[in-house]
Amino acid sequence: MREKNLKENIEFVKKNREQFLREYFYKYLLVYRESVIDSFDTYEKAAEEGVRKFGIDENFLVYHLVETEPLNFVYNAVL
Repeated sequence: MREKNLKENIEFVKKNREQFLREYFYKYLLVYRESVIDSFDTYEKAAEEGVRKFGIDENFLVYHLVETEPLNFVYNAVL
């Protein structure tokens, strides 16, 4: 289920990318259940807020919104 939620959040950002670029250019988006929760200036602030709001067991996405997408790797650690 966790992987499905992550994929849905990524697809949500990709689908709305053009609109988000206009609204949140060069920000880090905190995305949860296909909804933008907030935007931040740093990855650390976005990740901290995600953990604070949803805990470490929930699947939220921190997405850096830049014009040219970098190559990203998604790693799912199972403890």
